Amino acid sequence: MIRTPLRPTVELNSGWTFSRGKVGRRWLAGLEGNGETVTLPHCWNERDTFQMGRHSYSGHGAYRVAFELPKISSPGTWHLRSAGFYGCAEIWLDGRRVSRTDGQYLGLDIPLDSLSPGEHRLAIRMDNRKRRNVLPGFSAPDFLLYGGLVGRVWLEQRPETAIDLERFSLRTKIDPSGRGSVEVGHGIAGLSTRTTIFDPAGTVAEATTTDTLQIDAPHLWSPGSPNLYRAEITLMDGDRDLDAVHLHFGFATTEFRSGQGFFLNGKHTELHGANRHESIPGLGAALPPELHRRDAEHLKGLGCNFVRLSHYPQHPAFLDACDELGLLVYPEIATWKSVRSSRGWLKAARRQMRDLILRDRHRPSIILWGMGNESRSKKAYHQLGNIVRELDPQRSTIYAENHLYRARRQKIIGLPDVWGTNYELDVLEEAAASSRSGTVVVAECCNHPRSIKGDEYEELTQLNTLERDWEAIADRSYVAGYAVWGLTDYATEHRDRFRRLPGLLDAWRRPKMAAELFRARHSRQPFVALFVTGRGPERPPSRFRSDIELEPGGAHEIHVFSNCDRVDLVIDGGGHHRLDGAVHFVLAVGAQPQRLESTGIFGSTTVRSDLRRHGNGHRIELNPRSQATPGRTLEIDIEVVDSEGITARDFNGHCRLTIEGPARLRAYTEDDEALVARGEGRTYITCDTVDLGEVRLTACADGLENGSTLISWGNNPK
Repeated sequence: MIRTPLRPTVELNSGWTFSRGKVGRRWLAGLEGNGETVTLPHCWNERDTFQMGRHSYSGHGAYRVAFELPKISSPGTWHLRSAGFYGCAEIWLDGRRVSRTDGQYLGLDIPLDSLSPGEHRLAIRMDNRKRRNVLPGFSAPDFLLYGGLVGRVWLEQRPETAIDLERFSLRTKIDPSGRGSVEVGHGIAGLSTRTTIFDPAGTVAEATTTDTLQIDAPHLWSPGSPNLYRAEITLMDGDRDLDAVHLHFGFATTEFRSGQGFFLNGKHTELHGANRHESIPGLGAALPPELHRRDAEHLKGLGCNFVRLSHYPQHPAFLDACDELGLLVYPEIATWKSVRSSRGWLKAARRQMRDLILRDRHRPSIILWGMGNESRSKKAYHQLGNIVRELDPQRSTIYAENHLYRARRQKIIGLPDVWGTNYELDVLEEAAASSRSGTVVVAECCNHPRSIKGDEYEELTQLNTLERDWEAIADRSYVAGYAVWGLTDYATEHRDRFRRLPGLLDAWRRPKMAAELFRARHSRQPFVALFVTGRGPERPPSRFRSDIELEPGGAHEIHVFSNCDRVDLVIDGGGHHRLDGAVHFVLAVGAQPQRLESTGIFGSTTVRSDLRRHGNGHRIELNPRSQATPGRTLEIDIEVVDSEGITARDFNGHCRLTIEGPARLRAYTEDDEALVARGEGRTYITCDTVDLGEVRLTACADGLENGSTLISWGNNPK
């Protein structure tokens, strides 16, 4: 994200009072009423989503906090800043309303002209009810409109002479000889700037007053080599530094070539990835930065090189991780069957598109700007496309269409640079011809919304769905790539569905069998994954799968997923089977095997994977995934095992959680439950911001021995 290190800041993330419902002036001024003490990020839908039959709270909520503003010697104006959120907000300072605004998933930047040193009370009254002219502007989109201050809030003092981030730009170019240049625009006349460019080894370029810096043979950014540079641009008045902007960027060229697909740095690159929602049951949309980064790590671990941010602007921490880890990004403004040409909606859409581009156009990971999803307006797409061409002409426009005939009828053909297709895999050639570039990105595919983890039949059906859609897309040079729907399961209340379960991972980021299939096709980290199931549904033919009838009509199936050149499989110490030529092998057997042993050969690397038949669930084990840190959120894996410590793959249900100590449990129900599927589950705790801490987390379920773990942080002598 763009940083401004010379601007004094006051963090406002702790000590808030929250009240659900509508409050009056006296509450906002701190003169009456109580509330719940919360720390940001905070979502008021943490515990009322992803539960069948339960509608999430939609309405009013209010926050207030008292703070001390320090005396700063340098002159300037204080601004209220925040990360993005959905909905409308009123900003109150010391009992007086100073602004009304739309959070637009991009956040606040509100000048507080009269703010002086001393004690103050800030209040924010919010409303996450659906409004026609607040994007997406749809009465019930297929994702939740979460409420609350779901990100960081801070005060920032802006100097009297400051770099205007709305006019600031940094653009990179690579000439035919391979030489790079960095063009910086800051929009300040009469003052000089000092620009310094760094790579990981140190300074590579420095200049004063000039707007363009040359870099010989720059290291290019790509998913395989996400090389980043850092720029420090300082605005000066003689020898005095007035303001500064720091940001990371990279050198990359992107092109969608007619009939050929996508080219990155002149090299053909197939896009393969997933759609992402930024929510987790128990946290709602209030994901801390570490969990945004974990989502990027999950995508990379699956072998993705591409992610679509469906269907709203997402947190800078996730985009930072995409830049750093190497993920190509397709962001979009907040839409879902809602693109309109009406004055209010289109005004909000233009503002959001402009602000989104200004925030993120320096990022090397971004390759497309999404103008909409499953709706169409010639007027809207013409105006939104013009904004992209004005602010970021190097990148392409796209929108996701699920009814090509409607686009033709409304004369949208030829407006987007790249055609985005949702599910219409039978019209891909015509879709590609409908774009300026002659290419198509399959923006959504492989959707099986009932693939609940732990339900064998549904998980096997999800495998079939992936293989079927991959076949429909294969061997089409004009298809630049695809994004499956989706990375994770998610909450929705569209048509009272309450939850949708199409994810490669469940809502808590635990993998399904489909994740192993995707990884087998796209990851370059060698692995073998083994599963034993009952006989699955009828499968369509697929080049990605090999069916082997060891016992015709057998009641069980062995599923082997691997990206290795060859897998040697041994069943119950007897039959040896050499598997190659596919990423998914299905071996029909009669009796359920007691033990599977596999060896994968990947070039000169050998990997092993074994699977033993499990007994009944006996006890719960809890395993923190990383070191606890004050103020951060920690993932805790939950596993139900048999008496020999083997995961009980037939255990599906809930366990109850209790926590003792300075941490918050992020369970998703009022009864502090965690969902366990196929013997696996996950929960989260947030460690309170203290130097030393120790908590005990305990899990219990009927018929199982309790599981417990002690988690500590800091220099705790215990």
